[in-house]
Amino acid sequence: MRYILIIILLLSTFSNTKGQDNNDDETFLDHHEICFNWDFKGDIIARQIGYNYLFNKYIGIGCGVGFWCEIESGSLLSSDFWEDNDGLFRLFIMPKIKLSTPYIIKTNRIKINCFTDNGWMLNRKFKRTITAWNEDFSDKKEYSFTSKNGSYNFSLGLFCKLSDNGGFGVGYSFSTLDYSKKVDYYNEDKPLSKENLNGIFLTINIVL
Repeated sequence: MRYILIIILLLSTFSNTKGQDNNDDETFLDHHEICFNWDFKGDIIARQIGYNYLFNKYIGIGCGVGFWCEIESGSLLSSDFWEDNDGLFRLFIMPKIKLSTPYIIKTNRIKINCFTDNGWMLNRKFKRTITAWNEDFSDKKEYSFTSKNGSYNFSLGLFCKLSDNGGFGVGYSFSTLDYSKKVDYYNEDKPLSKENLNGIFLTINIVL
């Protein structure tokens, strides 16, 4: 729900400030944009190259291809569980929608605005086994789950336009990627609990 509210806020900002940017809108033609994206979410790194078709300065649709991988494979310890697996690696494809606000900072050299990307990551399923230990590691139980092949991905950030040919963006990223879950050794009836991923991203965009 909070992400829907953020999108509504972005659209409201656009509605309230549209009149301030009319001169730029008059000269805008539809653009093609190539994006190089690095996403860091805990033990997961995703790298992606994408394409956006921009209808105007505020709305675009696109698709990305790339891969995500686990950089800390095996022996992930917490108070109640232990994962011992080979590092995961998956290729993915991600259709997405891009929304942008008018510029919040505008000088002769740079222009800065807010933007959000909303995408659906599609990759091959995998099976993972979790080993849960008791407090003194004298006993263990094993649980397995099969991942989903789709996950929602959201990013919200600031984009700095350096020229008519593009710029770079940074910000917050969120994903429902079905990568890791937790178990409770002392509660047989408690289901595996999923943790959503939060992180930061960097993107370099080139306008064609």
